[in-house]
Amino acid sequence: MKNIHLYSKRLFSAFFSVAFLLILSCAAYLQACAARKDSTGYTPDLSREYLVTQYPDATGVQGTFYTIENDSCFIIIDGGWAENADALRGVIAAHGNQVDAWILSHPHKDHAGAFNTIYANPSGITIHAIYDNGFDYDFIESVGEPYDDITVMETYCRLTKDAKNLTHLRRGDSLSICGLTFDIYNAYDDIVLQTVGEEQDYQNNASLLFKVSSQNSSMLFCSDIKYDMNDYLLETYRKDLSCDYVQTGHHGNWSFSDEFYDAADGDVYFIDAPPSITDSVDFPASELKRGLLEKRKLILDFRSAPNSVTLK
Repeated sequence: MKNIHLYSKRLFSAFFSVAFLLILSCAAYLQACAARKDSTGYTPDLSREYLVTQYPDATGVQGTFYTIENDSCFIIIDGGWAENADALRGVIAAHGNQVDAWILSHPHKDHAGAFNTIYANPSGITIHAIYDNGFDYDFIESVGEPYDDITVMETYCRLTKDAKNLTHLRRGDSLSICGLTFDIYNAYDDIVLQTVGEEQDYQNNASLLFKVSSQNSSMLFCSDIKYDMNDYLLETYRKDLSCDYVQTGHHGNWSFSDEFYDAADGDVYFIDAPPSITDSVDFPASELKRGLLEKRKLILDFRSAPNSVTLK
């Protein structure tokens, strides 16, 4: 009986030691996360600032997946391909499986695929609010989709048709999410229908253009908008485009003009693509990257992802 008591005491002591070490490790990990530098070398204070992170896509090709976070909130923008769902679940799990807001720029495979997979099977994940570009499914189905099949859009519509936490964003909207201001400059509407050219790329050109602003800085998200919308958006919102950081349109390809990006005049430009695109002469992204580097801008693509900047 004495030996059993001694064994139990030693077992409890060992368990306590292991638990203590785990607590110390977790504390060290959390401290390291809190003190991590962003891609500009700045260390954010997440009690009052926000970290914006660009992730590579698990497929190894172009895709769009960002998060915005601080100590009290967690926002996802797009999420990438369906094959990216496992990686995305890991990021969400690190934030307690709680997503305060999920913003979907448009329902193409490389943007909304992972969302569909997770929304269909949440496995403990709670999404408090969803925002999209207000696309008209019936119209897109009737005119066709030249640059993507519509299965992702069909799935998205089916999954969210009765969602009470879904908001369709409109051009001109301004909303507050987690203490940040989101100003919407482009979404699906008649202006897109009247402006899109012969390619009829409605989905890409109707994707969200929005600026996220904190107290002292901002980031412009250009989603997958292509050159069709350039003149209208530049003429209409030139004074609103100025920001600190820019997510370039359509993975850096066949999108906005140099004049548009000069109006934005960010210090950091994100291109959501791997070096096989951003460094290849076969893609306009390489020309955009070279031009921005000549202007001494910091360019972040999947070569160094995950990449991050701070909304101060």
